[in-house]
Amino acid sequence: MAGLARRLAPAAALGGLAVVIVGVADPALAGHSTPTATGGTSATMSTGTAPAASAPVDTSTQAQAATTCANGEQITGGTASTRWGPVQVSATVAGGQVCEVHAVVWPSGDGQSQMINAYAIPQLDAMASQSPTQFDYVSGATYTSQGYHDSLQSILDSL
Repeated sequence: MAGLARRLAPAAALGGLAVVIVGVADPALAGHSTPTATGGTSATMSTGTAPAASAPVDTSTQAQAATTCANGEQITGGTASTRWGPVQVSATVAGGQVCEVHAVVWPSGDGQSQMINAYAIPQLDAMASQSPTQFDYVSGATYTSQGYHDSLQSILDSL
């Protein structure tokens, strides 16, 4: 019995260490996250203070922005070649600002690419529409994310 315990002790210690490392590296797994509108999660940090009251929303400004965006110009970015296929995005631009971004071409030649891009493209569209100059890559879709970024960059460079 002592021999078994001696063999299992290092494995148990490494397993516990792995859980701690993953918990620190991925806040979503550590339980320190909140769901986002796109189905992802964002890390939150507890400061020990009560949440601030939200500012009143000016709906007239939102309506004006939506109207401006609806009347914006559609610009299609360059096609970015990736290991798994081409990626291309299109953006609605109004007043020199990107209002909305959507992928128009993405890798879909095999089942794996279809599965990955089924969840990656909506996330990339949402992140790029919110902040076209700074958005994260989608985990598990590195090539698509890089191609998306490159195609969007060609649009930003043309503004």
